[in-house]
Amino acid sequence: MMCLTAAERSWRYDVAFPCYAHLPSTWAYRCAAVQARYFMQKHQAQREAIRSQMQQVFSEADEHTINTWLYDYFRMVEQEALDTWLLPRAPQIVRLSGFEAVMQARAAGKRVILTGGHFGRFWMAGPAMRQAGYSVGTITRDGDTGNKHGLHPAEYRYRLFKLKKLQAHLGGPFLTEGADLRPFYRELDQHLITLIFDVPYPERPAGCVTVPFLGGKMKVPAGVYRIAKKTKAFIAPFYMRDLGGGQVIAEFSALLDPNNYNDEGLMSHLASQLEAQIRLRPGHWWLWEALPLLRR
Repeated sequence: MMCLTAAERSWRYDVAFPCYAHLPSTWAYRCAAVQARYFMQKHQAQREAIRSQMQQVFSEADEHTINTWLYDYFRMVEQEALDTWLLPRAPQIVRLSGFEAVMQARAAGKRVILTGGHFGRFWMAGPAMRQAGYSVGTITRDGDTGNKHGLHPAEYRYRLFKLKKLQAHLGGPFLTEGADLRPFYRELDQHLITLIFDVPYPERPAGCVTVPFLGGKMKVPAGVYRIAKKTKAFIAPFYMRDLGGGQVIAEFSALLDPNNYNDEGLMSHLASQLEAQIRLRPGHWWLWEALPLLRR
């Protein structure tokens, strides 16, 4: 067993979540929701940064409404962390809607890339798809050797633990962004691969397109389009909707053929879908703090 110093321990990861995992799912997620109020108060700088971005986008929203969205955000963060311990129960927690189109494409021998825009507890869709008979892989920014980003030791350990758990329950390959993608192309014949479009790296802005978003514009990597076009894969966007009590539903929209778009057109379409989800449930988008980076 790993021996940790007091500075390396975390009551959140080392005590609270492992304890909640022994409770019935509804109770466990309720505990995480209560815990979210503590972190909402504790992380004042983060809370106010998110508030500022929400106020700029939704200038008509009153303080009570924005506070509700902020709590939704912190609740989502805590419940998503708890998901890591409850992955074995995910098929009972998650429902799939519109997944039939993906199943039909795979039955016809078509490759499928799953995508979305960091909205809701999106990892939970994977175990539900696995139960339906489809293994899922991804390309991730985590998993590099060493704690290169200077995370708190407990946070770094948690991220490695999460990746290990996801790999075990999703059954597909996990590749690190920037590595050789040739194995990825081969894996598409056997697995569904998830590419969540993200904030571009400051030092590697090439390959981005600028698209309308939340009353302005944003710059996003168009890798999902380019990979889908190169591999002759369909793109399946999906977004998570919170049903309460820890329950979520993964809602799949119509499959997209990259041959019907250019890179800017497809990413504009995905950005429009994401914006529609954000306007319905602002607190469920992960990247509020990164909005200035997306708009730079």
